[in-house]
Amino acid sequence: MQTQTRNCNVCGMKFEVTCFSELQEKLKKHKCVKVNKRAKRTAEVQQAQTNQFVQDVATDRIHQHRFDKLVKRGVLVRG
Repeated sequence: MQTQTRNCNVCGMKFEVTCFSELQEKLKKHKCVKVNKRAKRTAEVQQAQTNQFVQDVATDRIHQHRFDKLVKRGVLVRG
């Protein structure tokens, strides 16, 4: 029989199952280890800050490129 590996959505524990009903049965019996909410929120905030930084850097580079194109065309003159 072929088995599939499935993960718990909360804690990430892996289950080897052969069918969906077996997975449901194992998930009912499974007790998740208490997930540290502070660590989870901290990780989410850090990821959001990183995403915002990357977006800001990309936006700044796009604006600088457009500005340089206008200077190269002669529309704007650097002072």
